[in-house]
Parts: sequence; structure tokens; C-alpha cells
Amino acid sequence: MLLKFPKDQDGQQILKAGNTHFAMLKKRSMADKRTIFLNENVMIFVLSGHKLLHFDRNTVKVEAGSLLLMKRGFYVMSDFVEDGLNFESLLIYFSDEQLRRFLHKFNYTTPAKTSGGDHLTLPLNPLLEAFRQQYLSYFTQAPDTLAALLSVKLYEIFLLLLATPQQSSVLAFMQQIVYAQPSDIAFVVKQHLFQPLTLPELARLSGRSLASFKRDFQQQYHVAPKRWINEQRLSYAQTLLQTTSKQVAEIAMECGFESTSHFIRIFKQTYGITPNSERAKKAII
Repeated sequence: MLLKFPKDQDGQQILKAGNTHFAMLKKRSMADKRTIFLNENVMIFVLSGHKLLHFDRNTVKVEAGSLLLMKRGFYVMSDFVEDGLNFESLLIYFSDEQLRRFLHKFNYTTPAKTSGGDHLTLPLNPLLEAFRQQYLSYFTQAPDTLAALLSVKLYEIFLLLLATPQQSSVLAFMQQIVYAQPSDIAFVVKQHLFQPLTLPELARLSGRSLASFKRDFQQQYHVAPKRWINEQRLSYAQTLLQTTSKQVAEIAMECGFESTSHFIRIFKQTYGITPNSERAKKAII
């Protein structure tokens, strides 16, 4: 199951104003490996335990007392919990636009000398530790001006990060988020075709606005993106129904549909029969 962040999550403390998520204080009592999709960029202070990022060729370990910066996108992660302890972390979200305004305001527009990646791990210094402690207090003492205050705190943490010995790596990471060229639409869509992502989420992954994503997709494929994506997913679902014994709900999830009822409805609209009838038809033949 794909988990999307930021979101309201049972059992976790959230700092939120309206529909905007600023931060989450996360606690887990057991180790867990999950595939997650970040709708926003995030910085993660690991408070206790350690976090593992799993990639195709390596695993990155982030210890307590470290800060992890991550671009929006897909990650496979584990939270490691030692016996008798909890894994605990502070997640602070920030958007591309918030970062863009910061870089322009403080004139960090000259390209960095190093290239940025999708993630960056930094050790905490005393100033970052003091920031973390003060930020944690807002979960128990939230003032009426919380939204404005946390927007200011975001600029503070950016400035603190750019004052560390890792300044060039931090700046490269930030600039890659803000100034990266839009990704190839065909690559983005085909890579994530069977993930339960919405069009706005695919647009963000490609580095485009929703309107630009729809326009560029239409020019390349000569069909609306939602229609094309549904056609590909349904075609794959039809193949699975004919060649496997997987349950309909399992096939729906594997093909990128979060709702089984929605999958059944559009399958019937497209093929004139339900998924179970499709399977029965193949069995008769």
C-alpha cells in the first residue's frame, strides 16, 4: 500500500493551518518498511531510533541526531526501533514555491558549484538542535499566530542550513528543487503508471503546473492524460483477470486504482461487463 504525505494520520501529532500541513511529530513502536510518496519536500529530524532509505543499489542510514532533506517523490523507507524504545522524528514540510521565494529574497540565485541529489543527510550542530527543540514546543503550545510563525521558522531553518559546513551541498539541493528543468512526460507517466497518483501529483513529479502537464501530454499523446492513463491501467487489469487468480481488489490496487468500487465501475463502462464477468468469460472459453 502506498502512503502519501503530508496528510492527517491517526496517532500522530500534526501542525496544520487550514489545509496546509506544516509539520508532523511521528512516533512508531515497531519497525516498518513502506513505500511512500511525498507531495511536498520535507526535512526530517530523527529524534530516536534510526531511519533507512532503500534504493536499488544501496541503503542509506540516518541516525538519531541527524537531519534528512528529501525532495518530493517516491521512496522506500524503514523506521528502526530498538527494544524498549520508540522511533521518533520531526517532519517539517516545505513547497517548491516557499523555497523559491526564500532563494530570491536572500539572493541565493548563483548556481552552486556542486550538483544536488534527491536527498541529503546532515549532522546537527548546536544551532540546529536549538531550532529543533523550540519547534517541538509548538506541538504543545500552539499560539494563535501559528501559521505566520511557522512560515518565518521555515526561513530560519533554511538560513541555518546554509550556515553549516555543508553549505554548498545544501544550496545545490535547494537549487535543484527550484530550478530543475521539467522532466520528460513519457518517462514520468510510464514510470508511475500503476501507482495510485492523481493528475496533479503526476504534474508535480514532472515539474509542471497541472495546466502545463495536460497541455504537454495532449501534444505528445493526442489524447487527454486521464483517458490515456485509465486505458492503460484497464488494459493491464484485463490481462491480469484473464491470466491470474488474483482477487479483484488486489488487481485494482496493482493497476493503480485506490478504490475497488471505482475500478469496477469504469471497467464496466469501458468493456460492458464487470471484472468478475470478464474472468468468467475467459473461463468458459
